[in-house]
Amino acid sequence: MLYSKPMAQFSFDIVSEYDKAEMNNVFDQAQREIASRYDFKNTPGALEWLDNDKTGYKVTGSSDWQVDSILDIVRKKLAARDQARKY
Repeated sequence: MLYSKPMAQFSFDIVSEYDKAEMNNVFDQAQREIASRYDFKNTPGALEWLDNDKTGYKVTGSSDWQVDSILDIVRKKLAARDQARKY
């Protein structure tokens, strides 16, 4: 005898909420720090918004260490403003 039991159907959405004003502040602070650092002068190292909706950051650098440095700046700014690091 074969018994079949229908499987329950579950669905859930994961939503990451963040304070857009705080993310704007983090972006502005990181931009200022990148602009003032000597090791980023005359290099393509930059932090930009991913799109017009400001849903994420785009990090550009000439080398791995430069990208890592920019990410470190963003992480420190996020931590200083008590924002969760989700990337």
